Amino acid sequence: MCRNWICNLLCRKPSSIPKPYYLDDISVSEVYTILKAEFPNCQIYLSDSKYKTTSVIELRRFLSHDMVDKEQYVSQYFDCDDFSFSLLGNITNSEWGSLPFGLLWTEIEGGVAHAVNIFIDDNRIVHVIEPQDDSVFSVPGNWKPYLIVM
Repeated sequence: MCRNWICNLLCRKPSSIPKPYYLDDISVSEVYTILKAEFPNCQIYLSDSKYKTTSVIELRRFLSHDMVDKEQYVSQYFDCDDFSFSLLGNITNSEWGSLPFGLLWTEIEGGVAHAVNIFIDDNRIVHVIEPQDDSVFSVPGNWKPYLIVM
């Protein structure tokens, strides 16, 4: 249980994150088309029939309030997949839950598997989010994505 002001700041619940300023409708077929164009060899599982999207600036605002990146990395116990699950859980347990936001599993250098988050913005651009440090970037050319769950 958090008992001091520093812990309370670091342990903010997703409900304390301000809601997005605006959301733009995007259909599941458009989400699928965008993802398939970006990741032609990737298995894609979409959970919802409708989504709403927003700007990458708004996503960065969410990330600035979310505290997943402050968690301690623990190999095999709280590693890349746990970070990505935690960030996905926080975004879906808030007023941001309608976003086309999910999990991406990929092979990175040396065939190592890595889990991150993925987001489609209101300009229909795909962004990768590294939940361990809140960096937002395009998919690196040397990655080999194989699974998206959104």
